[in-house]
This record gives sequence, C-alpha cells and structure tokens, in this order.
Amino acid sequence: MNDDPTGPEPSVAIELSRRKTIQPGPGPSAVAPERAAPIAVVRRSLAPAWRIAAPYMTTTRIAVSRLTRDPMARAGALILALLAMFAIFADLLASELPIACRWRGAVYALPDVTHPAELRGLDSRAMQRTLAPGDWVIPTPVQRGAGDPSAAADLPAAPLAPGHPLGTDASGRDVLAAIVHGARAALGPGLLASAVLVAIGVALGALAGFAGGVADAVVSRLVEALMAIPTLLLVLVVASMVPGTTQAAVLATVALTRWTELARLVRAETLVALRADYVAAARALGAPAARVLWRHVLPNVIAPAIVAAAFALAWVVLAVATVDFLRAGTETPGLAPHASWGEMLGESRLHPGAWWLVAFPGAALLSTLIALHLVAEGARNALDPRLRGVIACDPDASGRARFRDRA
Repeated sequence: MNDDPTGPEPSVAIELSRRKTIQPGPGPSAVAPERAAPIAVVRRSLAPAWRIAAPYMTTTRIAVSRLTRDPMARAGALILALLAMFAIFADLLASELPIACRWRGAVYALPDVTHPAELRGLDSRAMQRTLAPGDWVIPTPVQRGAGDPSAAADLPAAPLAPGHPLGTDASGRDVLAAIVHGARAALGPGLLASAVLVAIGVALGALAGFAGGVADAVVSRLVEALMAIPTLLLVLVVASMVPGTTQAAVLATVALTRWTELARLVRAETLVALRADYVAAARALGAPAARVLWRHVLPNVIAPAIVAAAFALAWVVLAVATVDFLRAGTETPGLAPHASWGEMLGESRLHPGAWWLVAFPGAALLSTLIALHLVAEGARNALDPRLRGVIACDPDASGRARFRDRA
C-alpha cells in the first residue's frame, strides 16, 4: 500500500497453475524444465512476493522496527548498554591492579581477575613508583577497587579530592569505583533472578490456562496465597534470618514469589488464544496438545513475558538496593562488603553532610530504573498489536520492502 491513493500498489503474479508433470527424457517426449518441474516456477514467482510482503510475514520485524524507532526506548537502551559495559568491564575500568603489566621480567594480563601470587600486596601506584628497567604498567582509568580503602578515614572525602573525582565514603573507598562495580552487582544477579521469575510465571500460567481443571485450581490458589504476602517484607525477613551473604537469598526469594502477576497474565492470554480459530483448526486437524501449546499458544503469550521481564528486572534491582540500604542481612566476618548502590545510600544516613553519597549512587540507581521502564514501555507498545497503527508497505529504490506505521 502507498500513501498516494492514486498511485499503483506493488503487486506480483504468482504462478499456481497445476500442469500434469511429465518426466523429462530422451526423444520427442521431452518437455521444457518449467513443465517438468512446476514447483520451481512457483518458488521463483514467490520470491518477489516475499520481498514485498515480508513485513506481514513476521511480527518480529514489525516489533523490532517499532522498538528501534521509539526515541524513549532508544534512550533507555543506550543507558542500559552503558551500564552493561560498566558491569562487564568493571575490572578494566576501576581496579587496584593494572590492566596489564610487566613486573620483574614476567608479563601479567588482567591481574585483577587472575590474582597472581607475585603481585599480592601491590597496586598500580606502588608498581609505578618502583618500576625496574624493562618493566611497564598499563593502569586502569580509576586506580581504585570497589572494596579497597585508600586510607583509614573518619569522614568521607568530598568530590575532586586527590585521586577521587567523586569522593570517598567513611571507609576511604572510592565512590566512582563503587558505582562502576555496583552496576555488576545490580544487573548481573538481577538478570538471573528475572529469567527464573519469567520462566516460572510463563510455565505455570500456560499450564493453568491450557490444562484447566485441577492444574488451574492449584496454580490459582498458589498465586492467591503468595500475593497475600508483601514481597518486600518477605525479602527483608529472609535477608535478616539467613546468615552470611544475603544477596543470593534475596534473589531466590524474589524469583520464587514475584512470578504471580506474570502467571495470571499468561493464564488470561492463554485462555484468549485457545478460543482463536487457528487453535480450533489445529485441533481439528489432529495436532497433539503439546504442538498446539508450543506452536500456537505460547507465541501469543510470549510478548507479555518479554515486557514483564524488563519490569521484573527493575523490581529486582530496587529490592536488592532496598535490602542493602537497610542493611538487613548479616555480613560474613572478615569479608569486605560488596559494592552496592544501596549500601552506599545507606551509609549516607551516618553522614548527613556527605551529599555525594546520595547524589551519585542515587543517580545511578534512578537512571537504571528509568531506563528499564522506558525499554519495557517501548516493548509493550511494539509487541501489542492493539497499540499498532496501520502498516504501510512501500518498496524502496532497490526493490526491498520497507514499512512504517500510518495513522
């Protein structure tokens, strides 16, 4: 379809004539290849039709196109990409040890990851002061680790202090290094918990809607029981009762209790899909129940699951930050506290004048939550057919189809 109602619409002719197949052979009975293999003719005529109608052949292309053209979703994805880069390359951005070095005749790559015994007790600054002939050091941009205090301190150092562009906390830890490593603590375990949450919600919701009967009753009663308990209160209780490191317990609690809303949504979408004509046709053709569920029902409920995954990740990040802010868990003796935005925000309660302990970690946490919500909103608008406009398809100069929304 074109925007100009008077212009010609792109069209192709598909050869579907059924000719009697004659086997080619020697002699006067031999026929042309087009008549001997009519399936090749159909395939050749379908190729230009596929190029023009490609946007209509898959909803994934339409959803991806809408998502990439959403400016708010692009902004959120850019922020998440930056945070993911911090999480993945945290050891290359902020570390006591250098990225690579040659020390006493031996070359070490990523010593902060490999932890060689020869560099124990050293850091980039000490190594640069005592370089021997032939030795060299490639330091990280921030020559501080997340849990490495620079010196004993009673009060946090203000921003722009020597060697600390964003200041330090009361323990002398660099705020910038803690923010960089805090991205790993926020996104890494959060992704795992969100994946488990979505898997449980989709599986139980689809089972309840598709099987019905006893399965539906059991899942529905379980959902009602878990929704009656405030999740954050349950997380705080579990975090205060489990000794040692509490992050794994917090994430497990969130993943095992927050799937209820997604399960209810998937169950409702499954019941709607089961009343569709294509499901009735598949069952009439004798398709087994597993095939109907996998090929016809689940593809129609996966869109809400993708949107819920983004919202679930935001909730997990906020829950972990809340537990760290309240310091509900007990710390393992002799183990330095992990870098966390919530833990830094909680330390600001002891030092009301240290505004940088609130501003910088709070900005990182707020940016993450806003970015996740922007991406989730964009995904919901792109994946929900009811929120789409009319799709206009026009071939470009090269003959390929391009499509856009048209009000």
